[in-house]
Amino acid sequence: MSIELEKNQKYCDVIGSKVKLITKPVAMKLIKSEDEVPEGFDLIDEKVRHCEMVRKASLGEKFYSTAEEQMCLGGAGAIGLMEMPEKLANGEKYYSLGRFKDLETAKSLTSKLSIVEDKHWGMLYAPLDEADFKADVIQIITEPVGGMKLAQSIVYASGEKINPNFAGIQSLCGDAFANPYIEKGVNFTLGCDGSRKAADVKDNEMAIGISADKIDEVISGLESI
Repeated sequence: MSIELEKNQKYCDVIGSKVKLITKPVAMKLIKSEDEVPEGFDLIDEKVRHCEMVRKASLGEKFYSTAEEQMCLGGAGAIGLMEMPEKLANGEKYYSLGRFKDLETAKSLTSKLSIVEDKHWGMLYAPLDEADFKADVIQIITEPVGGMKLAQSIVYASGEKINPNFAGIQSLCGDAFANPYIEKGVNFTLGCDGSRKAADVKDNEMAIGISADKIDEVISGLESI
């Protein structure tokens, strides 16, 4: 067993013992080329959204994706597999859907969304306890009580309040992957219409993204509280 797999299995055991889980935590890693795909990982055989890929991994599947397999261009843009489409980046798409009172407000919000600027060739997805790699971000879908436990694990050592960053748009892609990836932190999000419909995120569930830089602190806090 590799060191990374052993670590990830420990992380999964601790999270599962402290946080109410219905599905497994998901490990994700951006890769620059096909050469970085680990043994045992196949290209996903269908075109679906990033949030659907997260859900599949949470249910036990492991695979990789390039931009070609990403159905949602906004999600693919947020996680750094392609440039964000112009009409999503400038707010026009969200304004046309009636999500904002005017185009200026839409542009103001979309300019603040989390987007991985450094472009990559693909993304690895795996259940955390089967991930034989160091994850860029570990994502957990749980009920709010689970989010509370994770928040408590952070404040245990930091003494600082949690400041979630979300807008009900681009949730599992922007809020729960891009944000912790960029900020090297932890982010909490309440989901978005796309993830709730396409990835079957339940009405009583939320998502938390934990960066590689913060996972040991979170695990230590969970073990201590």
